[in-house]
Amino acid sequence: MSDRVVILTFKVLVIPMQLRFICATGIFFLLVANTYAFVANIFWLNIVSHIGYFIFAFLLFFHRSKAYNFNFYLFLSLTVISYSLELFNTFWVFSEIAILLQALSYLPLSLEATRHFKIKNLSYFMILYLISIIGLNAYLLLLHINEMKTYISGDVTTIIYTFYYLNLGALGVTAMVYYLNSFSKKAMFFISLAISIIFANVLRDMGVFYFKDISVEITESIIRMSSALFLVLFFITSEKSLKLDNFT
Repeated sequence: MSDRVVILTFKVLVIPMQLRFICATGIFFLLVANTYAFVANIFWLNIVSHIGYFIFAFLLFFHRSKAYNFNFYLFLSLTVISYSLELFNTFWVFSEIAILLQALSYLPLSLEATRHFKIKNLSYFMILYLISIIGLNAYLLLLHINEMKTYISGDVTTIIYTFYYLNLGALGVTAMVYYLNSFSKKAMFFISLAISIIFANVLRDMGVFYFKDISVEITESIIRMSSALFLVLFFITSEKSLKLDNFT
């Protein structure tokens, strides 16, 4: 009986600790490899390190795998597939398909956040604030899409990018509404995830449509990689309001 207890304890405590150590080490080396990929201009290493980072981030909290649901696996699958297709971005329309899959990957994130919405009675000031922020972001988004049209050739590509940024804008609005109506740790991780994705895409567009700068590319990559950690932390964290009594 005691041997069974020892074996069970080993499986419950030691194996997850070993897996977390391996994943944490892997994440560190992937971050180094990704930075080196930009310095040495190794495109495939950049893509592979991103894919590996999402996988290691997933395995880092594998002991909490019961917290992962269909929306998580759908986002992770679409993200990994889209990054994989970028390895073949010079062939056929793989680049456009990769962008389309990334756009679709934001939908399950928004759907997952709405599952935790608990809309409370908002003041007129808060309603006006939300409408103003949403309107401002919509205006800036339309300006950005209109600006990109001068750099994009083809109506299909324009439609894909428009769809992409509309989903990205919807993700940002969803994160903001979720956080303002929740003030929970889970909502904090989600809005951090959304901000990471949005900022990473803004920095990426600077290199794609305007000018390339290695410091911007490295910053974009680090921010995009951090979104993997915010992703798993959002899903494994329970919905519990933060203690803000002293600030209200």
